[in-house]
Amino acid sequence: MCQSLIMLNLYSIFLLCVFLFSCGSKNNIENKNINKSEVKKIVNDTSGISHYEFNSSQLKILKLPSSLKEISGITFTPDERLFGIQDESAVIYQIDISSGEVIKKFAVGGSVMKGDFEDIEFVDGNFYLLKSNGDLYEFKEAGDNEYSDYVLHETELKQSFDAEGLCYDDKTNSLLIACKGKSGTGNADEKAIYSFLLDTKKLDPKPRYTIPLSEFKKEFNPSGIKKHPLKNTFFVIAANGNEVIELSEDGIIIDRHSLNPEIHKQPEGIAFSKSNDLLISNEGKSGKGYIVIYPYQNK
Repeated sequence: MCQSLIMLNLYSIFLLCVFLFSCGSKNNIENKNINKSEVKKIVNDTSGISHYEFNSSQLKILKLPSSLKEISGITFTPDERLFGIQDESAVIYQIDISSGEVIKKFAVGGSVMKGDFEDIEFVDGNFYLLKSNGDLYEFKEAGDNEYSDYVLHETELKQSFDAEGLCYDDKTNSLLIACKGKSGTGNADEKAIYSFLLDTKKLDPKPRYTIPLSEFKKEFNPSGIKKHPLKNTFFVIAANGNEVIELSEDGIIIDRHSLNPEIHKQPEGIAFSKSNDLLISNEGKSGKGYIVIYPYQNK
């Protein structure tokens, strides 16, 4: 009798161990599935580029008038008005987002300044216009065919840096300047992005980000930069290289995509609408300038 009880107890303990082991195994499997799902979700949420169909027929092409054949930078104001420049003079154009027609234009300064103007950004009621030598012009909006006074901010960047892209980073209250020329680091195998601090109106002499050219099979010379309004990442486009890359806040390349050369003859400027659509302005080459609009896709 005693021996039977002992055998029964041992059998009960065995069954209990099997039950506990099977429960633990099941929990481990479920946890692995959850972790895989979470990782996938994090990757999708991190990348802004993944929300645009660059090879889709859904894109819209906005043809521009001949005055914007050499369109360069573009930017939106908070009330969703689109402004752009062409790179030979300091004339600002307001562009109709539905038709591509010019609504109005005004000049920076007491007369039309000539020069190599590359990009434009709007911050807290002021426009900032970037010249290729690193100079920044700060000014207010003017009426149609009027002139706007400006404040010139000279940076430490020189013509050899070839400043091309300009965007606002609200987190650091600074303007980021992407250079397609020398990096200023002494390393010829990288491109640099500098910060112009709006609190002090001074350029940080150390690059905010550097882009290693070893990451690319061909050229990558930045021509435009903008911060994604949802992802807090930075999109950088290159006319030489026909590619868009996405940088994290730490400056890591987290995504990239080639731009179709048949669609983008010479991508120069970049902007995001309030609905997060991606706009890329392109010089006309032998024809008119145009803006390609990629709708934001919720995935």
